[in-house]
Amino acid sequence: MKVLSRKSVTPYVLLVPLLVALGTLMVYPLYKVVENSFYEASFLAPFQREYVGLDNFRWLFSFKLFDPRWSYFVSALGRTLLWVTGSVAIKVIIGLLGALLLNNRLLAGKKFYRTLVIIPWAIPWAVGAMMWAWTFNSQFGIINSVLLRLHLVREPVPFLSQPTSAFLATMVVDVWAGLPFMFIMLLSGLQTIPETLYEAASIDGAGVGTRLFKITLPLLRPILLTVSLLSLIWTFNSFDIIWILTGGGPLRATETLPLAIYKTSFLYLRFGGIGKASAMTIAQVTLVTLLAVSYIRLLKRGSEQSWG
Repeated sequence: MKVLSRKSVTPYVLLVPLLVALGTLMVYPLYKVVENSFYEASFLAPFQREYVGLDNFRWLFSFKLFDPRWSYFVSALGRTLLWVTGSVAIKVIIGLLGALLLNNRLLAGKKFYRTLVIIPWAIPWAVGAMMWAWTFNSQFGIINSVLLRLHLVREPVPFLSQPTSAFLATMVVDVWAGLPFMFIMLLSGLQTIPETLYEAASIDGAGVGTRLFKITLPLLRPILLTVSLLSLIWTFNSFDIIWILTGGGPLRATETLPLAIYKTSFLYLRFGGIGKASAMTIAQVTLVTLLAVSYIRLLKRGSEQSWG
């Protein structure tokens, strides 16, 4: 019989805390969410629940609360997809342009600008959302004050009280909070590209656009994939920014799926509850997973074709 040495056992012993943490913080909560999705339960009577099978999942597509055309879940999902698509696209575009600018050797004061870029990331998102709520305030906000002083508007604009402007305002705040991550990661990726490639391309007569699309973007593709995917997941699960700014209003214009899940679980107890909120959570996790897998495959296919 082979005797195990201390060196062969040590790695497995060190894995025990990790496995315990994963089981406690990830596996068990996920199991409880899946279990609760098959029961009719509410915080009004947490120990009294009834097994309902797949009824909670059918409820996602049949229950209509405010919109007679779409179910409550589908309406929230549609707003979420629109909000996430716009926010992530703006972050990627501005983040890439900003990283290219900060990576320019001719730009003076790059260290100062890089420090400014990090500030939104250093501020807690809840505090930042409160700051923006005052900024957008129709009576005391600085944006309305500037617009009035410049005579661009005749009366204060209620940014957070109109559906379209509130939707765009929450997107602006989310972009503001997520841009530092884009800047830092894309800038670090740009700095790993050898300067000799650009020098050789310049000697061959390649212009700025050619160097961008033939050297920068192909070599930056792995990092661009990673940051855009992480931003997609974080933005899809964003809760605190919208909740502090609008609470999902006005007229549910900013009520994304995370807010709908929260309200179904804690506020709409007469027709909601833990079971229905758990079903919505499973649907959200499944959708985000499918989007992430499809996104990775799409970009990998594009990368293979560009290199092939």
